[in-house]
Amino acid sequence: MALIVDSTDDCSEHTDGREGPATLELEPERRRIDVTDLHADGIEAFVESNVDTDEVSLEHRGSRTYLVLEE
Repeated sequence: MALIVDSTDDCSEHTDGREGPATLELEPERRRIDVTDLHADGIEAFVESNVDTDEVSLEHRGSRTYLVLEE
């Protein structure tokens, strides 16, 4: 299974509460790893063995699920 890393920003919201696309200055770069093919138990094991932080979240984009590494 190949994991895809997407380091693009989600520019759908401003971090200061305004609506509209955010600029790069307002939104920190977040690393995303495609975990669509992993089961829920597999995601936890993947984080424990392959990621340097416990500060992660899941994000759905269309039919894909990404593990987002928070900075």
